[in-house]
Amino acid sequence: MKNALLLVVLLASGTVVGQRNDSGIRSGQIYSYNPLFSGSMNEYLGSEKNIEGSRFVLEGFENPGKIFLNGTTYTTPNLNLDALNKDLVLKVGLDSVLVLDKHKVDSLELDGHKFKKFGDKDEFYEVLYENGEVALLKHYDCQIREGRTNVMKGTTENDSYKMIESYHLYKEGSITYEFELNNKSVLTIFDEHKKEINEFKKDNNLNLKREEDAIKMFRHYYQILN
Repeated sequence: MKNALLLVVLLASGTVVGQRNDSGIRSGQIYSYNPLFSGSMNEYLGSEKNIEGSRFVLEGFENPGKIFLNGTTYTTPNLNLDALNKDLVLKVGLDSVLVLDKHKVDSLELDGHKFKKFGDKDEFYEVLYENGEVALLKHYDCQIREGRTNVMKGTTENDSYKMIESYHLYKEGSITYEFELNNKSVLTIFDEHKKEINEFKKDNNLNLKREEDAIKMFRHYYQILN
């Protein structure tokens, strides 16, 4: 694992500067920040109220990860993306998470999924398909849904995280199109070859509500027809 040890050494020098309760990891979580890698502490301080669910793109922190930085690859098993705060985070201990400086990161892999920055926003998009000219992207956002209050019972539910996924087409240097996973929205992109696309869809029994089928459609269009 190239440069894994170097990454551990760099991150281990961080200083504990903040503490908060967060159900996304565990209550009483302590956060470490390394001066070489960390962003602003204030952007990561959360609510005192327990919030159900998770704001992270992947479930847990046990997934293998790679960070690509200036031509060098760092490997770590504890990497994740915080979709609420748009942070790149690394679990460095039983109760410690380090917020990495995403501005310095070129791209990354999480459990085999590739993430890169596109456009003007300093955010990571999952790359579902890319051929050098266009890219099919998936964006993750997270919102906090306020818990409902039952006036009759005098109870209030905990707030919860709601993960929002959206799909985008990157072309000619910018994100040009946002679409939903359904037949109408996806097929609009391929108007120039509507007949061939419909034949390919029918012959391969594709359902464009499924992400894997949409990827097959994009790959066929941009490798064969376009």
